[in-house]
Amino acid sequence: MSIINKIRESVVTKWILLYHTFFFILGSYLLLQIVFTSLMFLFFKPASDTVIKIHGFYIEIDGITYQIWDLPEFYMAIMVSTVLIFGMVYFITWLSVKKRPLWYLGFRPMSMEFFVWFIYITVVLGVGIIIKEYVIKSTEVLIRVVTLKEKIMLILGLGLFAPFVEELIFRGYLISRMDDFLNDKKRWITVVVSSLLFAGFHFQYNLAELSYIFVIGVFLAMMRLKTGSIWFPILFHVLGNLYAVSLILA
Repeated sequence: MSIINKIRESVVTKWILLYHTFFFILGSYLLLQIVFTSLMFLFFKPASDTVIKIHGFYIEIDGITYQIWDLPEFYMAIMVSTVLIFGMVYFITWLSVKKRPLWYLGFRPMSMEFFVWFIYITVVLGVGIIIKEYVIKSTEVLIRVVTLKEKIMLILGLGLFAPFVEELIFRGYLISRMDDFLNDKKRWITVVVSSLLFAGFHFQYNLAELSYIFVIGVFLAMMRLKTGSIWFPILFHVLGNLYAVSLILA
């Protein structure tokens, strides 16, 4: 075997390629959010005399600075980005495994064999809500939606599309590839690493909230690995986000 082939087949190279691909997917998702949010402001300005300045994850509107995720246009951008990222992840996975990429990513039926996980979801979600409401000092939410269109965008974007694409990236692609590389062994590494990256992705929150998100990430990772289906984590994540949306709309 040539030196080039040895390097190509080495474990280190495979892990480097895995995380290079993962961060490419994650970076593409973040970039698409900024691009599509910016395009919506460019083509659908609130008023002709409105002054808009875009600075990455911050947008200045008539002298007032907003975080990009506080604006309803951002949630429309999430919906569009989700479709594109799903296609990207599907294609990358197909290049790697060739057969049944959706099955590989965890898109398998929610078997009643794992009914107990529905109970776990209910309990952990309830405990999580109590902790978030009464224990952890939450970051102030500045999302403002007024019109019916904006409320629908928030429900779909934050409540449905965002949890779907996050589960696709973290519990679908990342966990599947890590578990594959580790030959279904030392799964604690997969759980911890994926949960740390998941918490880091939510960088806009404070340290206490990031710790909470890490714990939730551990629960979601264990759920994905134990059931084999990504639909369980998606269900939990959607319910959690819809609860957050209900507080915003209240």
